[in-house]
Amino acid sequence: MLHDALSTTASTTTINTGQDSEHTYTPPLPISSSARGHAAMCRQVAANDLLVPGSPLPAEENDTSAKGGLAGWQLRKVIRHVEDNLGHSLPCYDLAAVARLSTGHFCRAFKTSMGEPPHAYVIRQRIRRAQTLMLHTEDTLSEIACMCGLTDQAHLTRLFRRIVGSTPKVWRTRWRAQLG
Repeated sequence: MLHDALSTTASTTTINTGQDSEHTYTPPLPISSSARGHAAMCRQVAANDLLVPGSPLPAEENDTSAKGGLAGWQLRKVIRHVEDNLGHSLPCYDLAAVARLSTGHFCRAFKTSMGEPPHAYVIRQRIRRAQTLMLHTEDTLSEIACMCGLTDQAHLTRLFRRIVGSTPKVWRTRWRAQLG
C-alpha cells in the first residue's frame, strides 16, 4: 500500500520503494516573492498557451527525439528575441544570427526543437500577443495589429481566423463575456 511506503518527519519524507531501498525527499526552501512573481508569470504564459489551439510544445533539452535541434541556450535566446521584437520584422536570418547559425541550419534545427518552422512560430506568437492585448486593452484591432508586427487589421484577421478559427472581433467578444 502506498501509505505504508511513506513515512514523514518535519523536514524530510522517506519513501520505501519496496526493493530494499529508501529515498529521502527534503522539501524545497520557502519561496521568495520574486519567485512567486515568476511563478505567476509562468502560469499566465501557460494560460496564454491555451488560447491558441494546437500550439506545439518545445522539446525537452535532454530529449533524445530533439537530436539535431537547437541547444537549450540557443532556443532560449531565440524565443526571448522573438518575444522582445514581435512588433518588428523577424526574418529567419535575424533569428539564425541570434542562435549563431546559418539560416538553413537554424531553420532545420528550430523545426526539430519546436515542431514548426520559425516563421510559423513567429506568426503564432504574434496571434498570441494579439489575443492578450484584445483581452487586456481597449485598443482597436488595427492598433493591436501594428503592435504585433502585422501590416494592418485585415492581415491580423486573416491570420487570426486561420489559426484560431474565428475572427478577432468574435473571439474578443466571446472571451470578454466569459471572463465577465
